[in-house]
Amino acid sequence: MKQAGMSFTEFFWNRSSSTESTSLLFLQKPFIPSASKLLVAVVILSMGSVLQTQAQTASTNIVTDAPGGSGLPDAPSASPTPQQNPQPSIPFQPPPFSRNMTLGDKFKYLVEPEFGPRSFFTNAFEAGIFMANPPSHYPPEWHGGAEAFGRLYGDSFARNGAEGIGRFSASVLLHEDPRYQRSESSFFPARLGHSLLYSFVDKTNGGHTTVAISNFTGAAAGGFIGNTYLPAGFDNLTHAGQRSTIVFGTIAAQNIAQEFAPELGRFLNKIHLAHIPMPPVWWTADK
Repeated sequence: MKQAGMSFTEFFWNRSSSTESTSLLFLQKPFIPSASKLLVAVVILSMGSVLQTQAQTASTNIVTDAPGGSGLPDAPSASPTPQQNPQPSIPFQPPPFSRNMTLGDKFKYLVEPEFGPRSFFTNAFEAGIFMANPPSHYPPEWHGGAEAFGRLYGDSFARNGAEGIGRFSASVLLHEDPRYQRSESSFFPARLGHSLLYSFVDKTNGGHTTVAISNFTGAAAGGFIGNTYLPAGFDNLTHAGQRSTIVFGTIAAQNIAQEFAPELGRFLNKIHLAHIPMPPVWWTADK
């Protein structure tokens, strides 16, 4: 199992490197290191999905005893069905919805995670990563002290929120189903290729394949919103394009994580990381 964990770690770092290469096609000095961004996305997705997919308790057989028995033998019963094991918790697995997502389903899937209580933790985590490795030539007020942390926290909150709202709006207007659908193949390269391709195409509400406009819209929203508040030199078209490329890379990383969710789940359960307590997506009774 340790060997499997190491191979999966190497796999994700290789994927991060390829995303960084894609970002370099936009400019030689990317706004944020892609490997760090993709790692943050995978960690956040892991912690976010773990809570949504906690294992439910197994159903128990109900045995009814007649009060004040009459001495007669119990009526014959059907052969007992072997008790099913509880369905294992699978981190990274998307929450189940009906075949056709409603407006509320899409909102819960794309928008609530970016604004609920859990986002306070995930944005703080992401801001800490950026503060430890800030972009070069950032002014001091953006990479040192509490003020810098607040700025980076706000940047993370704005980017993630814009991405979620952008994907939600496009999926509603264009009738897209934003959920990732896992490959039916058991061949590793085919599964990997399917997860990457699904960043560019997805399904309509009716199940037809279409261009994933919602992913492109979310990436653009997450990348270009920074032009309204980032320091001079980072609020231009080139840097916005770089940020959008990185956001799109995180969507691809999320697809990879969901494609290999069963393997990841078994590994995290094995090392006891699948049950880390986390705040819910939102403080409501049904979460």
